[in-house]
Amino acid sequence: MKLFGAVNPRSFNTLKIRAALAEAGAPYEFVPVDLPRGEARTPAFLALNPHGKIPVLVDGDFALAESDAILFYVGEKYPEARLLPASDGTLAAAQARARVVKWCAFASSSLYAAYLEWWTFGHGTEPDKRVAAVADDAVAKIDRAVGVMQVALGAGDYLAGPFSLGDYANAAVLQSLRKRLSDDPLARYDRVRAWYDRVTARPAWKAAND
Repeated sequence: MKLFGAVNPRSFNTLKIRAALAEAGAPYEFVPVDLPRGEARTPAFLALNPHGKIPVLVDGDFALAESDAILFYVGEKYPEARLLPASDGTLAAAQARARVVKWCAFASSSLYAAYLEWWTFGHGTEPDKRVAAVADDAVAKIDRAVGVMQVALGAGDYLAGPFSLGDYANAAVLQSLRKRLSDDPLARYDRVRAWYDRVTARPAWKAAND
């Protein structure tokens, strides 16, 4: 397999997949793609993903884009890693798998979406294009999302029940947020801090961050 990802391998959409692959003990080649240099717009890359975005996982003649889809594929391909509950045809199994997908979607639609607003309007753009009100609102959205996680973690050590892809998806975004926001978004949420410490202490997470 080949994983085409960000030049910075700790970029969250790349990191969560690298962590999942490490958890599964899956051999793969990492191929960094330099977006500012247009490497995602070459004919060869567009043949893999016409959207011209990373990450992309290539497994033989199968090319898959979209980070959450890639996570799901890793979970399906390596069931022994227990990143995704097994599908046995029962309603309980379907619900357990749906909970994992829900938390992957939560990371993308809540944490990442708010992060992108903050970066675009409050930090990662030219000063004359910044909009303080939008950036502040994005920080408030991040806080609300972490508050949701705090409630969910009242039921157990991990977001979807057992440890899963959903934990890596959310931890990857939060790692970037903790590095870049002036105030730690986990400071007021003891359960989320303890969960984050559990997830980031896993050997696969540490290997992905090397």
